[in-house]
Amino acid sequence: MKSWSCIENCGACCHLDLNDRDNLSGVLSNKDIALINSMKSKDGWCKYLDRSSRKCMIYESRPHFCRVNEFSSAFKKYLINGDKFLIDCCTQHISSIYGSKSEQMKDFKSAISRK
Repeated sequence: MKSWSCIENCGACCHLDLNDRDNLSGVLSNKDIALINSMKSKDGWCKYLDRSSRKCMIYESRPHFCRVNEFSSAFKKYLINGDKFLIDCCTQHISSIYGSKSEQMKDFKSAISRK
């Protein structure tokens, strides 16, 4: 069975339009939503993402919703499906941000196949 893995040089999760994610209702507090909105640049990307390296500039102090392993446990589908839920989420999000044939998608598929 494939295992979820975050990949370097991606950052797709740093581009999040809350209106596109209906499964976040009840998982994010109003304080979380306000923080997400304060972290977003006008183009929708997190202002703490270094665009050239695609690395988080506040990685060690990033909010809980940026910590996939911690945040995923708030979703019932994760509790039922585990890594399959994360793989499906990342596949959908990477595809919507970079495209289904992008280098990021190829890297992601390769990473989850190796585990």
